[in-house]
Formats: sequence, structure tokens, C-alpha cells
Amino acid sequence: MNHLDHLPSELISVILNHVDKTCDLYTCALINKTFYKHATPLLWEHLESPDDHTLSYMTAGLESSSSLRSNPLGEFVHSVSIRNELSDDELLTFIKHVPQLNDLSLEAADYITDDSFEHVPLYVPHLTRLYIGNSSITQLSIEAMRRHWYRQLNHLEFKFCEGLNYELFSELRQFTALTSLAISYCRLENNNTIDTIQDAAWNVMALPNITSFRIMDCFFNCTPFLPITPNVQQQQQQQQQQQQQEWRILPTLFPEDYFDDPPSTPITPQQQPVWPYLTHFFLGSCRDLTDAMALALIQSHPHLVDLGFYCSEMMTDKTLDAIATHLPNIVNVDVEAVTKITAAGVRRLIQQCPKLATVGCNNGDIYPSDFDDVNPSSMEIRHKITGVSYVTRLYGEAFRGY
Repeated sequence: MNHLDHLPSELISVILNHVDKTCDLYTCALINKTFYKHATPLLWEHLESPDDHTLSYMTAGLESSSSLRSNPLGEFVHSVSIRNELSDDELLTFIKHVPQLNDLSLEAADYITDDSFEHVPLYVPHLTRLYIGNSSITQLSIEAMRRHWYRQLNHLEFKFCEGLNYELFSELRQFTALTSLAISYCRLENNNTIDTIQDAAWNVMALPNITSFRIMDCFFNCTPFLPITPNVQQQQQQQQQQQQQEWRILPTLFPEDYFDDPPSTPITPQQQPVWPYLTHFFLGSCRDLTDAMALALIQSHPHLVDLGFYCSEMMTDKTLDAIATHLPNIVNVDVEAVTKITAAGVRRLIQQCPKLATVGCNNGDIYPSDFDDVNPSSMEIRHKITGVSYVTRLYGEAFRGY
């Protein structure tokens, strides 16, 4: 122990940064005062609450240290994940002690309303990442977020937040730092709003730095969010010329008549992509999405590594062939509930994409027997009530060397 007392602070810091387990960090904090000083910020940097008891314990610890003249524990907290249900009062009691918070995840926010969340940005002004699940917050909370976080928030995700509507996107348009946006099962069309789904799409496409976008809802058609639609200004400029323009497919390996259903907006080789840095994109449901519309997205966003379409009734294997041709770095493809894709199309996709790791193909018509040359461990298989088995996901390594 005497030798540990003489270790330089820099070396102790390096040692502690290589300690992975929380219990080991606690042990290190008990060695001596120097170890305690360097271990404490690491112990409080990321907090997780799986249950009410843990949240109460963390809140009590933060409150008891708030009177310290230097370095109260809340100053060390940068990331918080709360998986248990909590009330408005519990959220505010906790959040006011973590002013340096950057990352907040509320996974079971069933009882969180505008009454508390409107005040959260005042307590944590530096937030950059936010996830909210199952909350009843409304546009009032979104407006508060915009007033305080519009400059720095870069990751935002809502799931099962059914108090929101299309006007959400008019506020999000101000979040110019936003790079990742995910909205799932929020039933945006259910609440009265002046904005339409097309207005919402125009607003979100005005965000300049999007790299990851996901919108998922089983009850309305998300196709307008396909980022091949020009923004409002571009549309106004093109309205006068649109009738005279003929849609032209970018140079491809396909015959000229391969895609016979051009998208509603003409695509030319000179057109800039809506989101030039886009790497992850998921759209669902998109019942009227066609192969040609998917091609326009694929060709104008060549950096995609993760691409998903859910519940398209018109898309076929042509989209899978386009992915193989134009997205050399693709890693994951999801075409769930896309009923017209075939096992042959999935097989070609995996064989032609060297970096592809997984293909989600949950449509009920692709069976294990279609891949009888593949090890069953390379497939995720689901069983229907009737006893029929079908493939929900395939792993790319199953076809290497085929």
C-alpha cells in the first residue's frame, strides 16, 4: 500500500480508465484518498437505474453531496439511463442535481408529462442526446427543447410518445446540429395539427447534417419522408419546369426499361442529395414505395451502410439488385413485410455485397428450404401457428465462398 501512495496522479488515472467493472472501481476507490479522488468521477459519470430503489439511492446520494463546496457528485454525471417508471416529481428532483448531463434516456416515461419536461432543459442546458419512450409529452415540451437545446442537440429519439403530432418537425427544423433522428410508433396523425405529413417531411429534410434517420409507424404511410423530395424552396423553383422535365435514371448497370415507374420528382445527375452524409435510413410503413423511388434514394446517398424498408406492397427484387450495385459498403438491409421480394433476390444481394452482415426478410414467404445449402445457425427462423417455418433474418457469412 505504501508504494501505491507514491504513484503519480497521471498513472492512477490511466489505471482506472482501464477498469471496466463498476464493482472493481468501487474497490479502487477504497485504496486511498488519491484513488478515491480519481475513481469517484468515473463511478458517477454514467448512471443506470433499472428500478425505483436504485433511482431513489442515486437521488439521495446526489442530494447529500450537493452542499459540498467543491465537486458535488452531480458535476461528474454525464450520462443517465432510467429504465424504470418515474413520476414528474421524481424526474425533477433527480435532474436538478446533474447540470453537466449530456445524454439522457427515459425508457419507461409513462408518467412523464409536460409538467416536468418543460423544465428539464433549464436544469441540463448542455444535453446532446435524448431518448424518450412511452411518454405523453406534447408540443409544449418540444418548444421548450427548441428554446434551450437547438444549438447542440445531435441525437433525438421518441418511441411510443403518442401526444406528438406533425408540428413536431417544424420545431425540429431549428435543431441544426441534429445528426440522428428516430421516431417510432408515435401515431403522429392522430392529433390535430395545422401541418400535414408533407409539411413534416419538408421540415425534416431541411436539417443539413442528418446521418441517421428512422421513422416507423404501422398506421400511416411514411413514404413522404423518403429523402428524394426537394425542400420547399426547391419545389417552388421546379414547379414551373416540372411538366417539361422527363425523369432520367442515373447511369446504372440496368437496362433502360428496368424501372418502369419513375418517382414523382425528377432526378437528374446534377441534383444534390437531401442528406449528403446519410449512412443509416429506415422507412416504414411505406406501402406505395416503388423500386424507382428506392433507386433514387440509393443513387443519391452512396454512403448508406444500413438501409431498411418496412411494409412496401410494390417494392421487388429490383431494389435489392440496386443496393448491390450502388452501395458497396452496405452492412445491414431490412426489408421486413416487403411481400414481393424473393429468396433468389436475397441470395443475390448477399453474394454481391462483401461487407453485408445481415438481411432482415420477415415476409412469411421465404422458407428455410430456400437456403438448404446454408447452415441453419446462419438463419433466424420463426414458426407460424400452422407449423410452417419462415426466415426472418439471414447472416451474410452464410454465403461467403458460395
